[in-house]
Amino acid sequence: MSKKRELILKLSSAVILPALCAASMAAAAAAPAARAPRTFTSTVTHTGPAGNTYTRQSTLSTNGQGGFTANSTLTGPKGNTIATRQQSGTYDAATKTYTSSGTITGANGKQANFQTTVQGTGNGYVRNSTLTGPNGNTVTATGQGTYNASAGTFNQSRTTTFPNGQTATENRTVAIAPAAQAPGN
Repeated sequence: MSKKRELILKLSSAVILPALCAASMAAAAAAPAARAPRTFTSTVTHTGPAGNTYTRQSTLSTNGQGGFTANSTLTGPKGNTIATRQQSGTYDAATKTYTSSGTITGANGKQANFQTTVQGTGNGYVRNSTLTGPNGNTVTATGQGTYNASAGTFNQSRTTTFPNGQTATENRTVAIAPAAQAPGN
């Protein structure tokens, strides 16, 4: 996989966790009362094997009704902007569905667009996303995750299909530690 494509995939994945956090916050807020809008910021620095440092600054703002906007800027080792990302999304409590879309703009001004849909299930989620590059090439990813309460594990799988038709599949099982019990229980 080319470094540029890998960087775009990493950058597009970088907002998924905050977006899923926003979706889970919206799920927790499925009660009729609206939550207060909130803003979260983060700065993440990555130092590569050659000592080059990349910094991602992100801001995520919720609207208190299940919607959000997010912006990120990836800065290279020379302080140059490598890419920016703008994203917005909503959560529909009735269908337990989170949808988002956005644009990634490279340093050369070329843009890629993405759309993601995540629907909650009784014990997990189903996720579909599409990334369309500046030349019209498309990368799609489908995945799901399920929680197995009896085993205390969360199982995830994802299949990514690249423009050339090749696919990559990832399966992961995460053990979830049981909640600590109070003394005497």
